Amino acid sequence: MKRVIPLFILIATLVAAPAWADAPKIAGQYKVIGDLNNLKNAKQIELIEFFNYSCGHCYNFLKASKRLHEKFKGKLLHKKQPIYWGQQTPYPAMAYYISDEQGVEEKFTQTLFDTNFQLEVNIFQPRVISMLSKDFGIQDAMTEGMQSPRIRNKVQESLQRAKQYDVQETPTLIINDTLKVTPSLTGGDVEKMTDNLIVIFESLLNQ
Repeated sequence: MKRVIPLFILIATLVAAPAWADAPKIAGQYKVIGDLNNLKNAKQIELIEFFNYSCGHCYNFLKASKRLHEKFKGKLLHKKQPIYWGQQTPYPAMAYYISDEQGVEEKFTQTLFDTNFQLEVNIFQPRVISMLSKDFGIQDAMTEGMQSPRIRNKVQESLQRAKQYDVQETPTLIINDTLKVTPSLTGGDVEKMTDNLIVIFESLLNQ
């Protein structure tokens, strides 16, 4: 029996080794949340970003992420998922989807962040969002959208996906449904986090 057990272990190791050995070695700092083999020969980066409008790191990443779009133009698919915490209202997250349907999401998101951080106005109040939407000429669409079950469902879907990926901080970034990156991995420095994402993306695309 003493010889059989080591032999069994050796055989099991040899059988399991190929799948582990063939997994791509991706540079950078991240948490593995899926099968690394799914990253083999990746031709495109699919980035899911969970963000919150009261999050300073998210505000900084709004600008920093432009580096990613410039460097990986045509190879980066960046999807945003707005979420909210605790006693916050869902209105900014709803406004994200409404403004996206109206074709002004990027500018409206920037305005919401600026209003919160530079003007220190509580953007979780619906009247504030309504006033801002008037400047974009989408006030009627915003008012209608805030009453829409479809828009509320989209926000709920974002929250459910956040639970699925165990989102504990924002922004939380999911890469090709396999790697998770957060600011805490780089000491809370968003610029370093963005540099880290560049390292990961280049490693993925240059396998």
